[in-house]
Amino acid sequence: MTLSEKQQQFTFNIHLLIQEAFRLGFKLTFGEATRPIEQVWLNFYGYSITNTNGVLSLVKKQPTSKTLNSKHVDRLAVDFNIFKDGILINDPKIIQPLGEYWMSLNTENTWGGDFNRNHSILDETFKDPYHFQMN
Repeated sequence: MTLSEKQQQFTFNIHLLIQEAFRLGFKLTFGEATRPIEQVWLNFYGYSITNTNGVLSLVKKQPTSKTLNSKHVDRLAVDFNIFKDGILINDPKIIQPLGEYWMSLNTENTWGGDFNRNHSILDETFKDPYHFQMN
């Protein structure tokens, strides 16, 4: 399968995921749907760029990624802001039905609450429940 074909399948699956989210009573906004490689490096090595009165600075922070091979770069990953009853959801257990649905759409789909696809959110060392990707 070419990258373009995979992106098309991913996009179709995302539309199904959005419909399922609304059916389950969730509301979604996009967090990050694509990511330039430079942002991947900043996230992995733990830096951010700040702008103070027009002066850009590189600031060290806690790394927010475990990989330099982000599927966001290939447009095969999306992060959502997930709301229930107007409240931003941070608990992977609440988001798990969406993650399970996502994984049921394609054997290459994973979500950030179950990267290893074992259907258990309890043993994940790196939780990113807003993240949905196609490997």
